[in-house]
Amino acid sequence: MAGISKIILIGNLGRDPETRYTPSGTMNVNFSLAVSRRFRDSQGQDQEKTNWFRVTAWGRLAETLDGLTQRGYVGKGRQVYVEGRLDLNEYNDRETNEKRYSLDVYATEFQLIGNRGDSGGEDYGGRSGGAGAGTSSGRSGNTDYGENEGSMDDVPF
Repeated sequence: MAGISKIILIGNLGRDPETRYTPSGTMNVNFSLAVSRRFRDSQGQDQEKTNWFRVTAWGRLAETLDGLTQRGYVGKGRQVYVEGRLDLNEYNDRETNEKRYSLDVYATEFQLIGNRGDSGGEDYGGRSGGAGAGTSSGRSGNTDYGENEGSMDDVPF
């Protein structure tokens, strides 16, 4: 029996989404997502810890994200909901040649949340009428992206 890897994140875009194409012409959209949590340490001091995720969308979801970015709805600082598959990837740092690891998310659902025009919870994922009250743009239904995943080693944080 195959396992399931699923992650749900709510955070802020660390940079504007970037549209790319594979050598075969398949569109993908990449962005970084900062997910922060606040807590009180053992000395009673308020602390904040931020985890960064590299997110990639493919297919129809990538096309939707590209259009939203071009129209100014999605950009650095925007709070979003992302659902997808989590992968831990290993790579060599370009400057130090040391092994590094990144948490990469292959998005299957995307929602605009928070303010910046308060457009509400618009769902741009695979389930019709998902968690948000907005429009659903759908996706191909194929969550195994196979060779289309490409390399994300050059995505800066």
